[in-house]
Amino acid sequence: MSQESVPKSYKSNIYKYYIYQFIFGIHTVRGVYFAYMTEWGRLNFFEIMALQSYFMFVIFLFEIPSGAIADYLGRKMALILSALSVVGAAFMYSIVPNIILFILAETLWALSLALSSGTNEAFLYSSLKSYGKEDTLPKVQGYNQTLNLVALTISAPLGSIIAQFISLQFTMTCLGFIYIGCFITVLTFKEPPFKKHETESKSYMKIIKQGFLELKRNKILSILCFDRLFINVLIFMLFWTYQPFLNILGLPLVYWGFITAAMNVTNAIFSLIIPKVTLKVKNKLKFLILVDLTNGIAFLLMGFTTNLYLGIILILVVVAFGYPRFLIYVNGINRQIEADERATVLSTINMFASLFMAVLNLMVGLIGSLNIFYVFFIVGIAIILFTLFSRAKNEYL
Repeated sequence: MSQESVPKSYKSNIYKYYIYQFIFGIHTVRGVYFAYMTEWGRLNFFEIMALQSYFMFVIFLFEIPSGAIADYLGRKMALILSALSVVGAAFMYSIVPNIILFILAETLWALSLALSSGTNEAFLYSSLKSYGKEDTLPKVQGYNQTLNLVALTISAPLGSIIAQFISLQFTMTCLGFIYIGCFITVLTFKEPPFKKHETESKSYMKIIKQGFLELKRNKILSILCFDRLFINVLIFMLFWTYQPFLNILGLPLVYWGFITAAMNVTNAIFSLIIPKVTLKVKNKLKFLILVDLTNGIAFLLMGFTTNLYLGIILILVVVAFGYPRFLIYVNGINRQIEADERATVLSTINMFASLFMAVLNLMVGLIGSLNIFYVFFIVGIAIILFTLFSRAKNEYL
């Protein structure tokens, strides 16, 4: 094989991965997920949230063996198994409405995400490194995120139309056929060269210990990370509650996906605006407090409103100021972490977030099964309290 053909071979991985990421971003169920699980799946709200808690816990368990697969069998094989798992999950979810099948499907879905977590970035980095372009990884990741968001935005209304004119069941079956495209695309990838020591696996206990010690040593880092974590997880509860909210407010199912698309567009726009404002304002802490209070008040108002149009506006307000909120912390956190400790600390924080989310899902499921408006009221109060008792300072940000 000539020297010229090697870079060309691995360079094609990047363009193929763009296709893979776009297909993986198509989600015909997302815009009608609540209706799918309740009307077709015959589950109540608590059972839905309990499934999500199980999902988060299984991802936590699968991280260790999935990392070993990527290290010893190769990144391409890990991505092949990830694609097969998500195809199996989608089809299993759409066979018949059965809680055991749903649990098995969530297990496969969690396995898919665990196999691709970290493997995606490592695969792209090795491919770029093979022809000396590893410094462009952030740019490539940005393109991937944009493609994923475009796919989500397009597919959400499509899912609503499928649910309305074909069936709710077919929104998931359709997803299974779409994800076969991911599997076919992955088969065309070429395994880039990598050495085993480049992806040395660490046990979860070692990661937790190292990350915990660093957070304990660096109080500023600890304050910033947990300040970001708790409110972000609370805000993310909107993801599971906005559809039952729209249902109660009387929005027809055919329009749910269009609201989801509007949320994606709003997220994209404010993900560009928030960092620019953060760089320009002198007192970043006041800006952060304003953002957090806006989110808290929006949730509180959602707990009281029965007006559909006001409800939609409040959903978009939370998406605008809540979803990109983490970007306010990026520079402050990065200044506190040494380069060789960054992955360990962030992995530790992600583990705390996963466990917190698993517990919170169950609590939201219990409260939401009584009244979804109670959830918004409690989340709003919690966000405001976390804001008032925050130990973050302007110089930390």
